[in-house]
Amino acid sequence: MPRVFYMPRTRSARVLWMLEEIGAPYDAVQIAREDRRSPEHLARHPLGRVPVVELDDGSYLFESAAICLQLADLYPDAGLIPPVGSQERGLVYQWVLFAVAELEGPLFRWRREMREDRPDTPSRERFAQPATVAEQAVGAGPWLLGDDLTVADIMCLSILSGAHSYELLTDWPGLQAYVARGEARPAFAASQAR
Repeated sequence: MPRVFYMPRTRSARVLWMLEEIGAPYDAVQIAREDRRSPEHLARHPLGRVPVVELDDGSYLFESAAICLQLADLYPDAGLIPPVGSQERGLVYQWVLFAVAELEGPLFRWRREMREDRPDTPSRERFAQPATVAEQAVGAGPWLLGDDLTVADIMCLSILSGAHSYELLTDWPGLQAYVARGEARPAFAASQAR
């Protein structure tokens, strides 16, 4: 049974959502902010961050995208990742990397600039370009690859959900609908309860 070390309102949320979608038992251990630098936690993650997953063999894995992809592979019956070697599998990799490389960084910078009361920021435009691409990719959806939710959706939605909560997706109604579909899933609600 995997064990996830997490903190609320961090990238841990996507790992918890992934585990809830899988539906297999798991253990969740909340880490207090002050315990992140403990020798015990630094042995799990050398930078003292979360999430970290301890796998059945006792090994640790960190970086939320890597964790989510590994979990999809470990639980193929959950249907969250297409078969190895398929075009669809390649698209999952593409969108997972797109989420962390193109959506997440610009969104975080945009939110920081907004807190600094900078109304027109380059980060907003930097986010707008990949947001438009993601909206076009989802199209009528319901998901990035069509009818089936994948780990790529969990990664993209975990980022876009944050943008939506700050009312930053008003220019992308297709993404608003995509986020609403993701947030309506029982596994999403269960993951947020933590």
